[in-house]
Amino acid sequence: MKVILPPEWFLNIDILIEAFSFLTVLIFSILCIKNYHLNKDKKFLYLGGGFGLITLAQLVITISKMVLFYNASFIDMSGEIVLSQNLFDFVSIFYTMGFFIYRFLILLGLYVVYKIPKKIFEKDSLLVVYLIAIVTIFSKDITHLFHITALAMLLLIIMKYHDIYKKNKSPGTLILLLAFSGMALSNAIFIFAKLMSPVYVTASIISLISYITLLILIIRILEYGKKKQNGYNI
Repeated sequence: MKVILPPEWFLNIDILIEAFSFLTVLIFSILCIKNYHLNKDKKFLYLGGGFGLITLAQLVITISKMVLFYNASFIDMSGEIVLSQNLFDFVSIFYTMGFFIYRFLILLGLYVVYKIPKKIFEKDSLLVVYLIAIVTIFSKDITHLFHITALAMLLLIIMKYHDIYKKNKSPGTLILLLAFSGMALSNAIFIFAKLMSPVYVTASIISLISYITLLILIIRILEYGKKKQNGYNI
C-alpha cells in the first residue's frame, strides 16, 4: 500500500488537525440530531447522519495516522510500507482497513449530505454505495482518485447550498457554504500532494480552515440557542 507522508516536522500537527476536525464534526452532528428532535424535520436528521459518517471517518483516520506516523520506520522513502514477515499481516491489514474505512465513510457521508432534502434511500442508492466502494478500493493504490471523487461530490453540494443561500440569504447557510468550499479546495490540492511536501501542508492547512469555519457556525448555533426557548435551531 502506498501512503503519502507529510514532512517530519508536520507529523504531530497533522494528527492534531485530524483530531480537531473529528471534534468539530462530532459537535455539529450532535446539534443537527438535537434540532431534528425539536422540530422533526428529517433534513436535519440526514444532515446529522451525513456528518455522523464523516465523524466516524475522522476518528478512524486520526487513530490510523497516529499508528502510521509514529511507526514511520516501517515506510521507505518512496512511501512503500516495508515490514518484516512477522509484522506484515497485522500492520498491512490495519493500515489498509483504516484508510479504506475512512475514505468509504467520507464519500458516503458526502453523498448523504448531497441528497438532502431528497429521500436518502432511493432505488439507485445501492448502486451509488457500490460505486463508492469501488472508488475506495481502487484509491488504495491511486490515492488521488479518492480526492477527485470527494471534490466532485463537494462541488455538487456547493452548488446546492449556493442555490439555497440565494433564496434565504441566511448567514448560517453562507458559513456552511464557505466550509464546504474550503473542503473542496483542500481536496483539489491534495490531488497533487504526492508531488511535493509543501502541497500536502498547504492542503492540510486549508482543510483546518474549513473546519474552523464550521466551528464558527457551531458557535453561532449555540449562541442562538441560548436566546431561544426551543434550543439549538439551525
